[in-house]
Amino acid sequence: MIDYESLWNKSKLYMGKAINKRDEGDFAEFQLWASLFLELLGKAALAYKHPSLIVDPNTPHGFLVAINESQSTDFKTITAKTVFERLQNLVNVPRFDADTKKFCMTLANHRNEELHSGALPFVGMSMDHWLPKFWDVCKMLLEFQNKSLRDLLGPREARATEEIIQARSVSLKAIIEARIQRHRTEVRIKYEGPVPRDVLKVIPVLSDDDQETTTCPSCGSHAVIYGEILDEGPEYIDEEEPWITYQDNQYEITSLKCRVCDLKLNSLDEVTAAGIDHTFEKTITIEPDYEPEYGND
Repeated sequence: MIDYESLWNKSKLYMGKAINKRDEGDFAEFQLWASLFLELLGKAALAYKHPSLIVDPNTPHGFLVAINESQSTDFKTITAKTVFERLQNLVNVPRFDADTKKFCMTLANHRNEELHSGALPFVGMSMDHWLPKFWDVCKMLLEFQNKSLRDLLGPREARATEEIIQARSVSLKAIIEARIQRHRTEVRIKYEGPVPRDVLKVIPVLSDDDQETTTCPSCGSHAVIYGEILDEGPEYIDEEEPWITYQDNQYEITSLKCRVCDLKLNSLDEVTAAGIDHTFEKTITIEPDYEPEYGND
């Protein structure tokens, strides 16, 4: 069976098993069940859009099952790697960036090690290192499905989980503020005072459509922000220049780099912690796609 409700209910079941193991003090088992749950929740998020998104294309019967045209059990679903890639690049879950995908794959790889080798990757692994990010990812995927931590965990657990997420946010914000201040100090030392106005006015040359400039939170110059496409607007033309096609697109920021003070924010989480809006809009021009000339030679 491939349908959203079944995946959602199964993911809740797996989370229940994880919580039970945590409460028993078996933290290695908790982490194993949590890693299994995360892949299921990811598949549920894809199935929320359409069940066919989790079908392995090498098993065609699965597509018929996904549209309720077959009861066959001869099908497979996509791998964890494909699940997390599609969440980032295909359905564009808000805030699910490359850094988040990498985190999810790390957990999936630990799970595979646990199940398919003699290694014990979860034994001795500090939950403080990964649990706050884990709950934040869960929140992203739940909100994409119009659900909440309360729907998954119940009111008491949801409150405790929100506190963990908030504590992580406060901690990351302090780290990023310290980084910004360090680069602000270093650039003032470099220029023996405030950054000169002629330096602040220089606008970097952008090499791709998914780049834009913003004010650097450290030195005030023009920093480059890099993004991934979130939404492509309809194509349109300007009556005064009908030969040019435009498109208004929305991007989610993945990183920031400043050439003046060398500040780098390496993920959406870091960008958000710096107080920068996580999306930007940009109008791009689309090159006409001409058919090759017909030759009579």
